[in-house]
Amino acid sequence: MAESQNQGKNSGLPAGQVLDTCQRMIDCMRLDLTVTGSEEEGVLRINLTGADRPCLLSNSASLLNCLEYLLRRIYRGTREEAAGVFLDSDGYWRHREAELNLLAAMASEKVLAMKKPLGLQPMTPRERRIIHLALAGIEGVETRSSGDGDNRSITIYPS
Repeated sequence: MAESQNQGKNSGLPAGQVLDTCQRMIDCMRLDLTVTGSEEEGVLRINLTGADRPCLLSNSASLLNCLEYLLRRIYRGTREEAAGVFLDSDGYWRHREAELNLLAAMASEKVLAMKKPLGLQPMTPRERRIIHLALAGIEGVETRSSGDGDNRSITIYPS
């Protein structure tokens, strides 16, 4: 059963309804996952945990990303921004962000040493944003995204 804990500002989203919808989607997929959520700083943060967590996070967390996308689309009309829903699974995004920051640092060192552009693998918009932000403060490199859809990636250039 989905649980809601109200912490902080109200996101403007019907939290209980969003959590119930998320749980129904999980149930329809017959996944063994528990849905919990809390509102923090105007964002409904939903955590998914359970025996089927590996399925949720396989293939670069594609199922987790898809569920978040669907919930944002469903509840888009209830708020000016669809960014009011954030799905995670036991801190997956915290660990992924650390990995991406390390990748960005290593890639920027390589670009600076070789003085040649370096292309990274395709990433989700959230992952690309993390890379762009990580490299924004590094002198001597600049980033650009290119490609379409699932093939959109970042290239790091010496500046």
